[in-house]
Amino acid sequence: MSAARVFKPNNPLAGTVGGERGLRVDTVLNNAEAQLKRMQDPLRASLAAWVNEILVLSAEPAPDRARLSWLANGVFGVAGACDLDALARCGGLLGRAIEAMGQTWRRDAAGLYAASMVRLLGGASKAEETAVLASLEAMTKRLADAP
Repeated sequence: MSAARVFKPNNPLAGTVGGERGLRVDTVLNNAEAQLKRMQDPLRASLAAWVNEILVLSAEPAPDRARLSWLANGVFGVAGACDLDALARCGGLLGRAIEAMGQTWRRDAAGLYAASMVRLLGGASKAEETAVLASLEAMTKRLADAP
């Protein structure tokens, strides 16, 4: 006679949905907000590392553009999640600028985006943020409009 064994894997998420109908939306949103608050320091550490790597890559004569685009996109998303809206916008603008440069690498322009990210990550004033973003938006437009 054979015996059946029941295997029940450990599921750390099993307790997240409770009650007959699962979690309420407000509970899910509150949990997500609490998780983001808990993750602020590690997220900001990642941002600092990415911005430093962007600074190094942007100074190279022929950087790995795929990596640079990935980093810019990461800054865009993670800075937004950390309520660093100006830094997030700067990351998005760098991504657009890399695409707009096409086959031509503009080390001078990339350096300005990178230096701006360093400044924005370091806690620029609202007036500085506004001025930096206006300048970068204008530069991104010029890059996109260039023949």
